[in-house]
Amino acid sequence: YQRRVHGVFSALFGEPVRTFDYKWLRAVLPGGFTGVHVDNVYMSRGTPRLCTMWFPLGDITTDMGTLAVCEGSHWLASFRPLQDTYGSVDVEAVGLQGTGWFGVDPTEITRAYGGQWRTTDFRAGDVIFFGMRTVHMSTTNTTDLVRVSCDTRWYPSSEPADPRYVGSAVGHADAKFGAHATGLENGAVGTTMEKLRAGWGI
Repeated sequence: YQRRVHGVFSALFGEPVRTFDYKWLRAVLPGGFTGVHVDNVYMSRGTPRLCTMWFPLGDITTDMGTLAVCEGSHWLASFRPLQDTYGSVDVEAVGLQGTGWFGVDPTEITRAYGGQWRTTDFRAGDVIFFGMRTVHMSTTNTTDLVRVSCDTRWYPSSEPADPRYVGSAVGHADAKFGAHATGLENGAVGTTMEKLRAGWGI
């Protein structure tokens, strides 16, 4: 399996690849979900040629909280206002409080910028990969089960990695951003997504 993944990404990038040492193992409880975001806001301090690979640990259906992507969000011109503002921010550098999500309503994105949300049931062994500028979220886990998944990051071995996720930096226990962040872990004192959005006018 690992050799096959290396082969796919080596073919995609046209050279040998590496993966972040840090891996994101996620358990979404009943009622939980992940809001609208792009990965670039969390991991933009290395090469922009970085891909996410997301996969379920077991079979999951859409009512358990599957990953959903907004088709075309990484290249459509209509998304430029979003990508040039929110999509280009480093949430840790600006001292953001909270999750780092742009919002929680998928229809807000399609009304303002276009695109179409896509998701499906996933089986064990399925994977989906996408770039740092793809707008995505998850559906809500409306079952009484815990949805478990993992996401990893891949990049050309000749290019620099975000230093927060490789080597000795790996292993921090507290969530700085995402569903389990309280807004205090990253020492943020001055800004929120609401303030940033007001400044961007979006």
